[in-house]
Amino acid sequence: MSLQCDSILFKLIRKGCDGDTEIDESVEDNNEIEQPINVLCIIHKNGKVGSAYYNFQEKLIYNKTFCFTFFTAYEICKAIISQLNLASNAEEPSEVKREVYIHSLINFEHRLSIQATGALIKYLDKNWAFFGIDKDDLQYLQINQVTRKDHILVDTASFNALHIFSQRGHDASFKRGLQSSSREGLSVYKLFSANCKSRIGQITLRNILLNPIKNIEELNKRLDFINFVLQPSNKDFIECLQENMKQLGNDINVILTRIQNSRANDRDWHVLYKTIYHTIFINDISSPYREKSMLLMELQDTVSSDLVGLENSIENEKLRQQDIAKDVTAAARFTANDLPDFLNECSVVYLPEMGHLIAIKEWEPNCNPEQLQDLGFQFMFTLRNMIHYKNPLCVELDKRLGDITAEIIDHENRILRRLSGFILKYNKDIREPLKIIGLMDCLISMAITASQNMYVRPSLNNDSIFEIEDSRHLLMEHIITQFQPNSFYSGGNYSHMKIITGPNGSGKSVYLKQIALIVFLAHVGSYVPAKNANIGVVHSIHSRMQATESASVRLSAFMIDVSQITQALNSGKSSSLILMDEFGRGTTDDEGMSLLVGVLRQFLDRKHACPHVVLSTHFQQITEHLPKTSLIEYQKMDHSKDNGMLYFLYKVTEGVSNSFAFDIAEAVGLDKDVLTRAREIMDCLKHNKPIRPLERNKSFRAENLTELDIPEPKKGIIFFNINRICC
Repeated sequence: MSLQCDSILFKLIRKGCDGDTEIDESVEDNNEIEQPINVLCIIHKNGKVGSAYYNFQEKLIYNKTFCFTFFTAYEICKAIISQLNLASNAEEPSEVKREVYIHSLINFEHRLSIQATGALIKYLDKNWAFFGIDKDDLQYLQINQVTRKDHILVDTASFNALHIFSQRGHDASFKRGLQSSSREGLSVYKLFSANCKSRIGQITLRNILLNPIKNIEELNKRLDFINFVLQPSNKDFIECLQENMKQLGNDINVILTRIQNSRANDRDWHVLYKTIYHTIFINDISSPYREKSMLLMELQDTVSSDLVGLENSIENEKLRQQDIAKDVTAAARFTANDLPDFLNECSVVYLPEMGHLIAIKEWEPNCNPEQLQDLGFQFMFTLRNMIHYKNPLCVELDKRLGDITAEIIDHENRILRRLSGFILKYNKDIREPLKIIGLMDCLISMAITASQNMYVRPSLNNDSIFEIEDSRHLLMEHIITQFQPNSFYSGGNYSHMKIITGPNGSGKSVYLKQIALIVFLAHVGSYVPAKNANIGVVHSIHSRMQATESASVRLSAFMIDVSQITQALNSGKSSSLILMDEFGRGTTDDEGMSLLVGVLRQFLDRKHACPHVVLSTHFQQITEHLPKTSLIEYQKMDHSKDNGMLYFLYKVTEGVSNSFAFDIAEAVGLDKDVLTRAREIMDCLKHNKPIRPLERNKSFRAENLTELDIPEPKKGIIFFNINRICC
């Protein structure tokens, strides 16, 4: 499942398991837990989600139950989790407050995580007696979100904000809304997948982008292969690799499933044969280059050099069948000589289960098939104007040659069953080299993209230091003709928190995204769009970039924003990268700025364990509410003014910028009278003056008065002064 369980649980599993399990050693042991351990496992099988209970002491699995069907599991589990009362939420919250708090702990867009957690909660409610406690004592303390040791945490909101993937509807209106007709829009995946030559490479690319890692050894192995691909001396070899990768099957897993269910057809076997053939061929042509690439050496280790020979018995039978064909031809000539003069030709055919037959074309309409009986021809049947007979020669052929075709078919079926069993037994030996070849195809595509767009190889470090010189946005530079690069430095002797101000449209959001994209690309083993890049390994990437409201989630856009920030506060470590784009704008200025200052102070209180925070905001007065510390650096988007016109330079510089809201409003064509009035009100607010109401002349009042539809007065009603009506 995608989100997981507590780190302590990993420790407990390792203590109870006989095999080796890779555990993050940075997690301290819990010495208080010295009792028999029970572990709950979440199961997804045959379209259902359920749970099982494993007792480490007895090493037995109990109560294997399936709670929900797959299609309804998500909604049911979401409702179960939303109603959960946690000890960490000490107060008795309302239903809405409880739901908001739960949303701040777990991302409900991770469907498998929700299904796993919901099944776990339901299992505990039903089987609490297994743990030797009373049901009233069963209490849920907290929901923790962790990742596997070598993976970094990137939530769905960050994937969407960074356009790692971008699904769009089909251009044809009658196909829109269909899952199978969706197309990939402008995204990182679309950019890299354009040069993939196989479906396996595209699937591998998607998996790599979905699972960024922080294993420097694995990342350097990928970067080394990209460097190997970019060397001009290897160009011919890479082109040969790509030509063979085109011949790989689209989905070998589907073919293996069909073989397992005895449903594979001729095309499936042909695709499997081509895939295995080209896999072996790729391994053979890679032999001169293995010393230059670790991936090629791993490919050699997964491809067996043992070749199984031909099935001699079936080959002998097929050779015998070819000899039979010669004998049958001679028999046909001999039979033709004994036919009456009105018959010019005949043929000897073989039909399974019926043996050899003489086939003669009808010599006249409605002819009598029994006419040849005196010549020793026994009538059998008529098919498509061909009359079939059995004569002594056919009987002799049946005795001498036998039912060789049926024997061959039976033998082929036996071989096919044995081959299917062999393929299924060693399917891992087929999948493993294909995984490496898929990774090679993916990395070759990344290398071609890097070469076309002048990307550089990033250096990776464990010191959480970022030094990115002249970074670019890899998607935006394909849209605009000239892109302004910007540098980014954080960690070590640099500040950890960047607060960026600037007018709307000045490039703040693009700058935030390009930093995150470069860090993300470095953690999938790709070259990055920059002049030079030294990237620190991160624990997680969190973003507050955009809020997607949904009727299925009873949260407003502002609540979703706060939930995302809360998740960053709970999960963010000193090496995390946190992006905030105008957080606090969903409420009043005072409340929004107060929330923002509170969040930033929480990060600053961690001192040198403060995560890397990049923030864009319009709250220029935030500088008055934050401490003066070397952890904070104020930056702005540069601009220039010429003849009263505002021009954006899209360059990040030091300092705090004004909002330039009036200039932006004027540039988009807002009415001048509205702008004049807005400037007057702004001036009054700055100098603490009373806001003067608009003066309206008497002629304007008279015009308004003539347009009023005043009803006839009723008794007992007192009218206000007419001047109040006109104001």
